[in-house]
Amino acid sequence: MKTDLKVQSFTDYRTFLVAHAQHMKAHKPGWSYGSWARTLGLKNTSSITKILQGTRNPGKQITEQLIHYFRLEHDDADYFRDLIELGKRRHDPRLSVLLMERMSKSHPNGAVRIFDDKSFSVISNWYHLALRELARTGSFLEDADWISKKMRFKVSPREAQQALETLQTLGLLKRDPQGKLVVAENSINTTNDVAGEAIKRYHEQMLDNAKESVRTVGVESRELQAASLVMRKADLPRAKEMIREFRKKFARAFEVEGADDVYQIQVQLFPLTKEGELQ
Repeated sequence: MKTDLKVQSFTDYRTFLVAHAQHMKAHKPGWSYGSWARTLGLKNTSSITKILQGTRNPGKQITEQLIHYFRLEHDDADYFRDLIELGKRRHDPRLSVLLMERMSKSHPNGAVRIFDDKSFSVISNWYHLALRELARTGSFLEDADWISKKMRFKVSPREAQQALETLQTLGLLKRDPQGKLVVAENSINTTNDVAGEAIKRYHEQMLDNAKESVRTVGVESRELQAASLVMRKADLPRAKEMIREFRKKFARAFEVEGADDVYQIQVQLFPLTKEGELQ
């Protein structure tokens, strides 16, 4: 079917597919994942639901079936294929950036834009910024094995060593006059669209860590709070600003040099219901 969604306005193929599914549910009574799977010629519904849930990526056959289903032609079809390939490379920052570079040249009107691979790696892999903060603690050792063991969530010695090197290359860690590795007060540009994709990956990983902490971290070392509430959409900007101000105040109150450990504070605000009137 022809879709009103512009595939080249997306930086993630799964977001594109979910947006289509939400549109169909809202505007086509009787539409279901099962009917979609049958239209695509798939043997069972789980093939499409696993893709939407992020537990698998489409193979070549399903990719071409989706392209035919959406009636994507020429540049749009190539862009969709590239988005799927990018999804398969999400755990390899170097290959992700190489693919994004190619996409930004091949699809100049697409949403994917490029910045350097080291910056992308730092933002998209949670442990880079955690390691940078670890360098502020009094017990920090510039040793990949020690860092790997110190991190509560899985980071290999090889990943730790690469992170140390990348952080120094970007000027986020530096040597003090005594040769000790310390935090440098530089920052990374996170304003373009690919930085946005890296930030999405960072949040996904940190949410996975938060989920794991529910079972693995004792209540004396964590605090989890949640509330479901009704809000007016017009109040959302003010709500976001309050959250941002709270995060800044929290950091100012508790962040000190030579501290004991690295903690993560996260606040998520998102809708539990769909916007607008259902038809």
